[in-house]
Amino acid sequence: MNQDMLITKIITGKAPCSVVLDVPEAEIPCDFKEKFNDAQVAVSAFCKTVIDSVCDNVAAVSVKTPVFSRYGTEFLSEIFSYAKGKGLYTIADAKCSGDPVSAKEEATFFLETLDADAITLSPYLGVESLYPFFEKCEDLGKSAFIVSHSEEGAPRDVQELMAGMRMVYRAVCEKVSLRGEKRTGQNGYSDIGIMIGGVSNKILQELRRTYKKTFFLLTGYDGNKVSAHDLNGAFDIRGLGGLVCVSRAITMPPGDGELSERIKLATEEMSKDLKLCF
Repeated sequence: MNQDMLITKIITGKAPCSVVLDVPEAEIPCDFKEKFNDAQVAVSAFCKTVIDSVCDNVAAVSVKTPVFSRYGTEFLSEIFSYAKGKGLYTIADAKCSGDPVSAKEEATFFLETLDADAITLSPYLGVESLYPFFEKCEDLGKSAFIVSHSEEGAPRDVQELMAGMRMVYRAVCEKVSLRGEKRTGQNGYSDIGIMIGGVSNKILQELRRTYKKTFFLLTGYDGNKVSAHDLNGAFDIRGLGGLVCVSRAITMPPGDGELSERIKLATEEMSKDLKLCF
C-alpha cells in the first residue's frame, strides 16, 4: 500500500511533515533570484534548493501545482522527479474537484504523467465524482487526500453548515472513511485520507477516535500560532496517522545568510517540535 511507504519513512526517523512548495516567482527572495536571468530557471532552482535542504529531515513534499502550472508539464515533472530522487514522498496539491469531463485526464496527469505519490481532491461536487481518481490510485498504488475542512478562507460558509445531524465537513469524513475501509495497509491506514485544518486539537482527537483507519493530512502549522501541540490529537499512540503540512515557515525563513542554511535550520527546529510532541 502506498500509505505504508509514507509511514515507513516516518517510522525510520523522518519527521511526519510535508514541506509545501508554493512560492511563486514574484515572492522568491531577491538575493536568490538575482543569480538567474530567467524566471522559470529561478523558480526551478528555488524548489530544488528547498528539496535539497529538507530531504534529510522530512518525509514528504507537497507541490501546490496551480502555482507552477504556467511553466508547463515538463517543469512540474522535473520537480516531482527531483523530489522522488531525494527519497521524498510527493503530493500533488491540486484539489481537483472531479469534474465529469476532465476527471480521468486529471487523474492520469497528476498520478501517472507527473508520477505523484498522492493527490489532494475537493469533494464538493460529490464524492462519487472523485471515483476516477480513486480508481487510478488503486491501479497505480497511489493515495488521495480529500479536503474536509480548511483553515483558509471562510470554511463556515459551506464546511460548517449542518448536514442532517452533523456538519458538512464531518459528512465528508464519514464518506471518506467508508470509501477507504477496504484499502487498508499493513500499518492500519487507508490509502484514502482527509486533508484538514482550522479545527481544534479536541476535534482532532475525536476524529482520530472515530476514524481509526483514516490518515490525516494536517494544514495550518507554522510553529508559532499553530504548533505541534495543537495537532497531536490527530496521531495514534504510535505517533502515526498524520502528516503535517508546513509552508512558508520553512521555505521562506527569516534572517540573513545563505537561503539553504536558513531552510535547514528551520527544518531542524520544526522536526524537533514534531518529534518531541508525537
